[in-house]
Amino acid sequence: MTKTINIQSTNVNTTDKESSLNEELVKRKSVKDSPFEIITIGEESFGVMGQFRVTENGKTVAEVEKELKKITWNRIIQVIMILDDLKSNINNKTNKK
Repeated sequence: MTKTINIQSTNVNTTDKESSLNEELVKRKSVKDSPFEIITIGEESFGVMGQFRVTENGKTVAEVEKELKKITWNRIIQVIMILDDLKSNINNKTNKK
């Protein structure tokens, strides 16, 4: 009977190790004084605002953070469009009630 318990716990440990190898770690870092966050999955990072992606993939968090801190017309338009979409979603939810 002891062997059966040992075999079962070995199977459980093997399964835990296999499933943990298949999982990807997702890291989030807030960019100070901005509405942006940096998401890192595996070796690549990218910038987001809420659920919206605002940058291309970067190799490092510092590279993406530098890109997010640039105030460009493109970034301003992105933020305005995201805020407009959020406003529309809120209005749609309110109208459905």
